Amino acid sequence: MTVRTVLGDVEELGITYAHEHLFMTGGWPVRNEPDYRLDSLDAAVVEVTEAQRLGLSAVVEMTPLGFGRSPSLMKELAERTGLHVIAVTGFHKSGYYSDAHWMHRYSVDEITELLVAEIDQGMDEYGLVGPLVRRSSARAGAIKIATSYHSFGRGVARLVGAVAAAARRTGVPVVTHCDKGTMGHELLDALASEGVAADRVVLGHIDHNPDAGYLASLAERGAYLAFDRPGRVKYGPDSAIVTLVAELAERELGDRVLFGMDLARRSYWPSLGGGPGLTYLLERFVPRLEAAGLGEVAKAALIGNPRAAFALRR
Repeated sequence: MTVRTVLGDVEELGITYAHEHLFMTGGWPVRNEPDYRLDSLDAAVVEVTEAQRLGLSAVVEMTPLGFGRSPSLMKELAERTGLHVIAVTGFHKSGYYSDAHWMHRYSVDEITELLVAEIDQGMDEYGLVGPLVRRSSARAGAIKIATSYHSFGRGVARLVGAVAAAARRTGVPVVTHCDKGTMGHELLDALASEGVAADRVVLGHIDHNPDAGYLASLAERGAYLAFDRPGRVKYGPDSAIVTLVAELAERELGDRVLFGMDLARRSYWPSLGGGPGLTYLLERFVPRLEAAGLGEVAKAALIGNPRAAFALRR
């Protein structure tokens, strides 16, 4: 199995965080809240290097089109640190894009071609805000789509067709933003109707809905569950996530679990005066899983599961 990173395709990832943000240099939400501006390569190197000392080897960089995604900075970070960086193309919630954005106006086929080019040829340094394209040698390795709280949001049902078509053609997985952990089944149903199997879908933020039965029903369909809330206790305690992991493991669904931190604010980075930082997952959260007898599940969620989830499958 191979995985597409910004420096090329690799066969092994090692310890992988499945949902991170390392660079957001413009667009929404940066223009509305400066805390979201992540534009320091030096700070990113510090954050990554500290986590690498604990074993971190790869991250999925989930910044989509229109959010100041930076292929050049991702590539330079990978070159300086040796980190495997899996970048995404695709979209956040449709409400974050203006009415004039091409995602609301282009045909499904036209959007499909734009996404495929980002994966097969290289990502646009401008995030496809146009009119010119400056194509990087760094290629995307996944396609993002996002839903709103208990709804798809404007135009998202139509975007599903383009995202699914691009995923089928290129073999990359679909990664999602499930607002507050909702819309999991609805997304899986919509993608399945367009030919994307559940085991090619990573459901992000799904642990914001700490309902073990609900999460198990998604995992039983084959979807990967990205638990990306550890350390951000304002959304709930880590103990709730440990309990969820234990209940999924008891149902023999540990092979569907992924972990990440989703540290999309400057105030989350110790190098910029905040916390908890990228080290938290390996330094603080994983030991809690090990103490609960979930060490093997944690190992799979960090190594084996992401390698399978993000592998190219044509």
